[in-house]
Amino acid sequence: MPLIEISSAFISSLMISPFMTIIDLSLLHSQYYKENLLVSFNKTINNYFNKKIIKPLFIMNNVYFSTYLGANLTEYYCKTNNIDYKLPTLFITSSINIFAIILKDKKYSLYFNNKIKFGLNSLLLFALRDSITIGSCFIIKKDVINKLDKFNNNHNFNDFFASLFVPIIAQFINSPIHILGIDYAQRPNNIHFIQRIELIKQLYKNILLGRIIRILPAFGIGGFFNDMMRSFRYYE
Repeated sequence: MPLIEISSAFISSLMISPFMTIIDLSLLHSQYYKENLLVSFNKTINNYFNKKIIKPLFIMNNVYFSTYLGANLTEYYCKTNNIDYKLPTLFITSSINIFAIILKDKKYSLYFNNKIKFGLNSLLLFALRDSITIGSCFIIKKDVINKLDKFNNNHNFNDFFASLFVPIIAQFINSPIHILGIDYAQRPNNIHFIQRIELIKQLYKNILLGRIIRILPAFGIGGFFNDMMRSFRYYE
């Protein structure tokens, strides 16, 4: 088993997990309690320094370690066996990420003493949301890098640029999907869809900002760092 793929995933997840824990708890707190994101962020920071989020930090690290590890190993084994890595990476990494995120969200909802239940509608929406994220971060990003390399010889800059901006663009699509997923869990009864659309309009800017802030360390900076570490690998 290639150690560079494992170590890249582990170090990348370890580096971003503290930031992701604070951001994610702030986002969930903001949406659960309909509170301003900055207010939720301040409360979460206070909890962090009071050492009240050690368990959420461990859970978050598992999410990103398993996701990066799945993507790294899938691409590694596909390339060593001359197989196109795109579909296997999308399927395997999305499956891992969706499962890890669902477990994380359930644990985090208990952290707020909120016994929220995720029904089929929510799970399908979360699966779509995470598949779009994984596709943008591990597949589309690489296509963008390859195109940029044709115009700019600075591969590291191209990687950094694509790592930041491709996942951000995906959040414009993901934000309403995320809001609907949470809303179906909080209001599973027969609510007119127009009411859900109104909620999206109300929360869109706040959630979009939060998800952009969230994606930058998660798959932007973390993804770039993971790429840089993996560039030292050697395919036999």
